[in-house]
Amino acid sequence: MSYATPADLLARYNLQVIGQLASDTSTALTALQILTDPNVQAALDDAAGVIDGALLRGQRYSVVDLTTLTGNSLALLKRINCDGAFINLWKRKSWDGQEERLDRAMEDFEKMLRKLATGEEIFNVPSDIEAGVPEITGPTSVEYEQLNTIASRCRGHIYPMARLPNDR
Repeated sequence: MSYATPADLLARYNLQVIGQLASDTSTALTALQILTDPNVQAALDDAAGVIDGALLRGQRYSVVDLTTLTGNSLALLKRINCDGAFINLWKRKSWDGQEERLDRAMEDFEKMLRKLATGEEIFNVPSDIEAGVPEITGPTSVEYEQLNTIASRCRGHIYPMARLPNDR
């Protein structure tokens, strides 16, 4: 099941272009026809499957997380779903000279999915927000030098001198 509706697709893309891409004849579909067109719904569903595959594989989100998004996060998910659906509809037609634009659109779609899967970009999901930036703890370099370890007391005679990873 898709995260966006045909109406969401029409809100984000040009009616005439979507009507031409979804049509199986030389006549573009109307807005009302697009809302119930099986080609449009299949393109949305296929794009949602790609989204699920990328985000579930990244293990940052569950299906429940994605289906319960609200606000701007939901708008972003719908945008991504519509972008993927547009690409799927575009692939249905043979548009000579437009391959570069299609490749660029596909790269942008895949790049956004990678960012969401890796956490470079996140949806407004409590577990992701709480995760935040990892906090690194441990002694500072000054504290490390003042530890008074046996290696530091032997001054390199028995043990090699202790060094921090960035010391040269």
